Amino acid sequence: MLEFQNTSIYRQEKRILDDFSLRVPDGAIMGLLGSDNRAKSMILAAASGSQAPDYGRILLDDVPVYQNRNNSYLNFGYMPKEYGFYDLLRVDEYFDLFLSLYRVNGRYRQKRMEEVAELFGLRQYMSSFIMELPQDVLPFLCLAKTVLHDPKWLLLDEPFAGLNASGRNAMVKTLLILQESGKSMIVNTQLFVETRDFFTHVAMIEEGKMVAEGLTEEIFENALKSSPVRMCVLAGMEQALGVLKENALVDRVTVDEKDVIFRFNGGEREEAELLADLVAAGSLIQNYMRDRIDIEEIFRR
Repeated sequence: MLEFQNTSIYRQEKRILDDFSLRVPDGAIMGLLGSDNRAKSMILAAASGSQAPDYGRILLDDVPVYQNRNNSYLNFGYMPKEYGFYDLLRVDEYFDLFLSLYRVNGRYRQKRMEEVAELFGLRQYMSSFIMELPQDVLPFLCLAKTVLHDPKWLLLDEPFAGLNASGRNAMVKTLLILQESGKSMIVNTQLFVETRDFFTHVAMIEEGKMVAEGLTEEIFENALKSSPVRMCVLAGMEQALGVLKENALVDRVTVDEKDVIFRFNGGEREEAELLADLVAAGSLIQNYMRDRIDIEEIFRR
């Protein structure tokens, strides 16, 4: 379990994290969502041991991360937004450098480099200079460097940035393999179609504070209830509006010619019952659908 307890961090007299608390269970893939990218990046940097909080604590398995800073970094693999490659090194030299920094035994280094190269599809590039690599390979190279020392936790700052849909799919598949091998993850990202079902948990961060967090399925279910319903009423508009007015789960009703837009705060069963009531009242409904609004926009309201 990785836990932030009432964590606040200031930089240049500005509060980046504001009394921030979060618990991430082992095995989770926690997605950090929201527009406050500075705060989300700070969460990852602070967990990695490189940005000590001004107030509050960060715990890994109930042990403060900053209690024994000489060893805490071994538990984490931190992938920053800016890759910071050494362009004049070959890929194998780059890997060897970081394995030495992590004090990985020399006899094990070659085996570990081969394992990681195989997992990330980098075997063909091991003798290439980093400056010669295709751009779409660089995120995978940075992630490969991040897992070289076999950390328990991965802290990933926008790992999908710069990747097209195919690249994002490949990244998701690789990260799921890492999760199956026992890794836990916190990922700062925006939502893509390819990543919608990737996260086990999500947390919404705005202005350095937690807005909402929990299991992805539950968060999206609640968000769906907040997205408006739009239906086209071909006949019986007066009856339809009467049914909506009487339903305690309906609010914010507006009419746009034949379309009726409203907020419905019930679940699937209640929605089916509402439709049955509308038909029973004599309304002729052509379309009934939820407007798909970005989940991040919903929680900013």
